[in-house]
Amino acid sequence: MSSGASNLTATSEGARHLSVANVDVVWMSGNPVVLPIVGVPTCKLDIDPPNGTVTLITAFTPPEPDVAKWRNITFRLVDSDDGELAELSVTVEDNLHGAYGLLTSVADQLQLHGEPIASAVATSITKHRNLFAGRTGLSNEKELGLFGELLILEFLIERMGPGHAVESWQGPRSEEHDFVLSEVHLEIKTTASEQRKHMMHGITQLEPLRGIPLKLISIQLTRSNHEGGLTLGQLISRVRVKAGGYRPMVDASLEALGWDDTDVKLYKTFWTQRNDPRAYDVDERFPALTADRLAAAIPNFPAVSNLSYAVDLTHFKPTDLPEPLAALVTIDAEHP
Repeated sequence: MSSGASNLTATSEGARHLSVANVDVVWMSGNPVVLPIVGVPTCKLDIDPPNGTVTLITAFTPPEPDVAKWRNITFRLVDSDDGELAELSVTVEDNLHGAYGLLTSVADQLQLHGEPIASAVATSITKHRNLFAGRTGLSNEKELGLFGELLILEFLIERMGPGHAVESWQGPRSEEHDFVLSEVHLEIKTTASEQRKHMMHGITQLEPLRGIPLKLISIQLTRSNHEGGLTLGQLISRVRVKAGGYRPMVDASLEALGWDDTDVKLYKTFWTQRNDPRAYDVDERFPALTADRLAAAIPNFPAVSNLSYAVDLTHFKPTDLPEPLAALVTIDAEHP
């Protein structure tokens, strides 16, 4: 043990772990300390104040524990002369005692109860879940929606350059439609359904603005694998590269839509397009619930709020887009 931890007070005879007071002494010393925990399998605690982490190190037995949804907890495998080791790390922030308690609990499950590491971690997290905020990430609907918008952004970058394309992505930053171009506005809707059924939210989403034509772009995705598809994180990385110097604007939009880079492991699904996107005119024939239409039909309409509804476009006739967007969609007739 380092000299910085030499002021430890005595613990009760037979105690397996440091007292709360001694944990504070070790941490306040500011020096990394590795503490062995007596038992089988061998376990060590690496308390590392400079990096703000506490890490449990032990022999690995499969399977790996699933910690992707937990903030501040990471797991990795490390090759060593003693074989493959498991490292379970907790970022301390302002919860030193919680981090230490979780990892000593895992060691107890391993050594006193003979659990494999995946089970030991799951059991210990259940006991300490109130100390660690769970990662929720984007809902499935929002994940699909962001994936679809990024596909359109990528297409626009390739057709008109990153500057114009990124600047046209207005939806995340304003009350405009998803993409605002001089000749047309685009509202992007994405679904994993076999039908082109899309959710609409609010009464302004499908309102044309300033007399500029509004088109709804319908994208259908389907689950794939690593050979034929991309995860949301992979698509984000690809678009960031293509955005070049406009990446900060892309990142600002991603943040506005709820994306957090630390949650990337939550998005494990590989997506690919089921077919080509379609475009639909949002005009007087489109089944949109707008303020004017609702006000004419519903008494005291201003009292209505949080309006969401689904529109099935499977049997609707698609339309085309002006250049340079024409290649984005197909207008071939669809058959259910």
